[in-house]
Amino acid sequence: MTDKWDFYFCRVDDQPASIFVDLGIAGDAPMRTLPVMAYVRVFMRRPRPDGLSSNEDFEELKSIEDCLDQQLSSSTSVYVGRNTSNACRDFYFYTTATTSWKEDVSLALAAFADLRFESGTRDDPEWKAYLGFLHPSEEEMERIQNRRACEALENAGDKLAAERPIEHWAYFNQSTDRTAFIEKAEALGYKVLDTWPPDAESERFGVNVGASGIPSLQNIDDLTIPLWRAARECNGEYDGWETEVVRG
Repeated sequence: MTDKWDFYFCRVDDQPASIFVDLGIAGDAPMRTLPVMAYVRVFMRRPRPDGLSSNEDFEELKSIEDCLDQQLSSSTSVYVGRNTSNACRDFYFYTTATTSWKEDVSLALAAFADLRFESGTRDDPEWKAYLGFLHPSEEEMERIQNRRACEALENAGDKLAAERPIEHWAYFNQSTDRTAFIEKAEALGYKVLDTWPPDAESERFGVNVGASGIPSLQNIDDLTIPLWRAARECNGEYDGWETEVVRG
């Protein structure tokens, strides 16, 4: 387990879901010495109507996670993430063997009276549960980056309530792809602020576009994801956004 954890929201089986995952371990996945996926499913006592966790369950769920991590993680078992949806919280581990998993889980959760839970294992040498389910997609990773940027603005004293100019960058291997992206960006309401050819810093064709908006957690994905998708559709790469800090 690494210290590079983050969370994101998505849908699982068409239900709202929140996934908390160790992003740092992706560089080592799959670990051939840990070929078995092991899980613990906890049925939440007081879930929200949408199936996510409630404030009332927060402390107990945190204690459950701490117990599972402390008592089940070892040199032969690693905790990689959790999914919360449909009134359940599922904890995912990778381990070497399956023989005593259920017994170990029962011991770890013995202190939680009347807690409903399930546990089990399955062979997963390619770490498909981690790489294909828990780990965010490229678009989901972009949403995580957006949230981090908004949090950085908040930490600088920004209330994220004022409209202001927001600039975006994208890069392309071909000038024709950049032109196609510009057409899409303008159709979305963005204005081209600058373009540049390949140079010593980058071998790609760059473009800077902008528009006014409110970079709040509620708005930022709507302001950026269409550009991110447009860049990909034009064989390019969206390279993020910037804006000024507005305090007060």
